[in-house]
Order: sequence, then structure tokens, then C-alpha cells
Amino acid sequence: MELQARRTRRERFRYRHNFTFGVANGALLLLGDTFIHPTLVLVVFVSQLTTSNLLIGLVPALSVGLWFLPQFLAAALVQGRRRQLPWAVWASIVRAAAVGVLGAATAVIGEGNPALLLTVFVLAYACYNLAAGFAFVPLVELSARVIPGDRRGLFFSQRNFWGGVLAFLAGFLISRVLTDSAAPLGSTFGVLFFAAFAVLSLAAYTTAQMSELPLRRPVRRPPILFWIQQVPELLGQPPLQRFLVYRMLLALGTIADPFFVVYAQEVLGAPPAIAGLYLSAMAIARFASNLFWGRLADRWGNRVALQSAALIRLLMPLLALALPPLLSWDMLAARIPGGDSSIHYAYSLVFVAYGIALSGQTLANLTYALELAGPDARPAFVGLINTMLGLVSFIPLIGGSLVDRFGFEFVFLVALLIALASVLASGLLPQTRGAPGLYRLATGWRRSRAR
Repeated sequence: MELQARRTRRERFRYRHNFTFGVANGALLLLGDTFIHPTLVLVVFVSQLTTSNLLIGLVPALSVGLWFLPQFLAAALVQGRRRQLPWAVWASIVRAAAVGVLGAATAVIGEGNPALLLTVFVLAYACYNLAAGFAFVPLVELSARVIPGDRRGLFFSQRNFWGGVLAFLAGFLISRVLTDSAAPLGSTFGVLFFAAFAVLSLAAYTTAQMSELPLRRPVRRPPILFWIQQVPELLGQPPLQRFLVYRMLLALGTIADPFFVVYAQEVLGAPPAIAGLYLSAMAIARFASNLFWGRLADRWGNRVALQSAALIRLLMPLLALALPPLLSWDMLAARIPGGDSSIHYAYSLVFVAYGIALSGQTLANLTYALELAGPDARPAFVGLINTMLGLVSFIPLIGGSLVDRFGFEFVFLVALLIALASVLASGLLPQTRGAPGLYRLATGWRRSRAR
């Protein structure tokens, strides 16, 4: 009895320890990503180095595409291993180092050689996202091992909540740093890059502090070739098919994401510092809605959360199209304080919708995938989904070409139509509570080995 009591106390301590460091890790990762936010900070940075909308569209394409692409390989490497922690820690260190290199290059090169700085940016940011994408798979598996299933909704919602608080505060710092548009890049964006490096280094430390109980016996891992051969079978699963269609439509809907803030600056005449205001608006919306999403997912299921998030995301291109002509209407414009600058602040509603939808998608996409997959198939399941999404995540490059040819409004209209299609696709998602998921794929490999 006493031995059982001590064991229970140790388990409770380990849970609280992992919950605390896991939440801190998620919050710091979100803060670090805020300092180098692809569609609100980095697109402004790149727009000061080039006038090409194609290259501006490359920023979120690198952010999403290179984050997704390594995950199938990562799943094949880490699945079934006794420990996930070393993989997550080393990938986190590489991620932080890449941002440190970018900060140093910005401080040294500055405006002196825009082409060289742009090249360094692409290489460093690519390395950052490849490492972040690889780290995601062991981090998800680590979280699944150390956090009980009935506490994961609270765990991930707390990560998003405190990350949103920190991101909201960071928005004011970003706005202050970017206020002087004539300041050299080293004292504006260089400061933000070094801040991100410091935060991401601390995030790597919190990852290393998590306590993982290694599996008593390593699970026999299928070779990488096995997973490649099983791709047709994985894609033949109806739940996976529907989830992939939904997620791909969401990815296609990001075609306009890098151009919302560029449109505000180039067409609406907003100053560069407005990016900080938009970041704060997005962060406070994300953090304020986070508890709502957690309760919604726990009570009604992740399917309803995904449907609601898709509906809210539809508001982004809709508001971007509707606000400028609406606020230029003489009868309405005369009654709104702020004069011509009122549109700059009203336009922040686009990013409020962004923050609310992003909070729901971040929580529900992950927990929905965890519910679809059984424990043995989970890493490969998540890795395959995200790798497939990486193939369609370079859509903002096409968006840049469309902006050059047809204008911003045309791309916003395309994004609106795709968002509407994602809302319809969300209605086809299956309920996942109690479903066996893809567990049989992993057991099928063992059976084939036994024969």
C-alpha cells in the first residue's frame, strides 16, 4: 500500500512537471514565432529587400511547406523508439540556431547588399522550418506519452493561451521597433530576429527539462520503405481522405495570407508599424478565444471545432474585400472618427478573424489527428498528413503571380471561394471519439513480420 502511494505521488509529480514545462514550451514557441511571424513581420522584411510579389509569397510557402515536408521522414525515424526527447531537443536547438544566424546576417549585411541578405534569409528560414517540422513529430508523440488523453485538451489550450498572452505583448514591442521606417534593418528587424533566437533557445531548454519514461521495450519499427509502400493504403482510409481534403483546402486558402498586410501598406497607405498593431489584434483574439475552443472541443468534439474554425477563417478575405469600399462610402465615412487612417485600424478585424480561426485550428487539428490514429500508427499518421499538406502549401507563390497580374482584390476573391469550399468539406469530417483510427496498419506490419 505504501509503495503504491509513493508510486502515485511520483506519477502526479511527473505529470505536473511535464504539464508545466510542456505549457511553457508551447508558449515560448508561439512567442518566438511571433517575432518572426511570416505573414506580418517577414513579408514586411522581404518587401524592403525586393518588389517581387512572387518572392513575398515565398515567405509563407517556406514557413508552411518546409515545416510539413520533413514530417513523414521524421515519423519513420522516431516511431516506436524508446525515447522521443533527444530528437525533439536537437531539432529545437537547430531551429533556434538558424534564427540566430539570420539575426547576425541582418546586423552585418543590412541594406548594403539586399540580394545577399535575401539569399541568407531564404537559406536560414528554410533551415528553421525544416528543423521545426522535424521537431513537431517527436514533440507530439512525447506529449501523447506524458499527458493523459483526458487532459490533452486542457494542455494544448493552455499552451495556446499563454502563448497568446506573450504574443499580444510582443505585438507592442514589434510596433515600437518598426515605428522608424528610416532606421537600418539591423536595428529593426535584426532586433526582432535576435529576440526570437533568445526565446527559441529558452524553448529548447524547456523541452530538455521534460521527463520522459522510456518505453520498456522499443516498439519494432517498420522500415521507411514499408511506409512508402503503405501510402496507397493510408490514402485509402475514408477518415484520412476526408481530413486530407479539408486540410488541403485550408492550405489552399492561404493563397492570400502574405498579401493582407502588404495590401494595407501599398494600397491603403498604412505605415510599417501597423504590423505590430495587427499582430497584437491577432494575438489577443487568439488568446481570448483559446479557452472557448478548448471547452468547445472537450464538450462537442474536435469536428465541431474544425467546422467553426473554417467558418471564421472565411471572414478574412471577406473583410479584406468589404471594409475598404464600405468605409469609403460618404455617409459612413463622415460618421467614423480618425479620417483616412480609420481604415488602417478597422482593417485589423481581418487579423482578429485570423487569430480566432488560428486558435481553433491549432487546437483541433492536432487533437483530431490524435483521435483518428491509434498509438502505434500515430507518428506515421500525423507525419503523412502533414507531408501531403506540404505539397500544396506553396500556393502563396501562385498568389504572388496573381497579384502581379490581376491585383490584390482578385486574390482575396479566390481565397474567399476556397474558404467556402473548406467550410463545406468540414461537414464531411467523421466523428472521432472512440474510433479505432489507423491502428490496424501498425498491427498489420507486425502480422506480416510474424508470417
